Amino acid sequence: MPRAVVAVLDYTHILRASDAAKDIRRQVEQYRVNLRDTVQAEELTLRNEEAELKRQRNVLSPEAFADKRGQFKARVMAAQRRGQGQKRQLDQAIKTAMLQVQQAVIPLVKKLTEINGITIVVDKSQVLVADRAIDITKPVMDKLNQSLRTVMVPKPQ
Repeated sequence: MPRAVVAVLDYTHILRASDAAKDIRRQVEQYRVNLRDTVQAEELTLRNEEAELKRQRNVLSPEAFADKRGQFKARVMAAQRRGQGQKRQLDQAIKTAMLQVQQAVIPLVKKLTEINGITIVVDKSQVLVADRAIDITKPVMDKLNQSLRTVMVPKPQ
């Protein structure tokens, strides 16, 4: 039976601190700022429409007011659906981008195991105690940062 050569990898650290992960967070933060600005502008428009509708309440017939109120509620609901849809799109874009990082890590780990005769790699979160000499996080991170510096995060519509 061959002797097991074990290594430890801090996978979470790689997914958080790699250049590609940082680039993803930077893009996502910019998208969030843009989405927030868009939502705030839309909310302001809707508040102004609501104020105008309240002013017209005594001027319009009950039927006309009910019709305008229904149209306003439909615009509010459409704005809410758009916001929820954009949030879902952004969440999916983040997952897709992070998957690219995850998929780039595995071949790097495999290559490192072949070069160094490592037979098993364990995630650091599953290890209670380990000698730092068996931690391959830094070499994997270095290779990842060389091979994948950026990942395109699709812009939510």
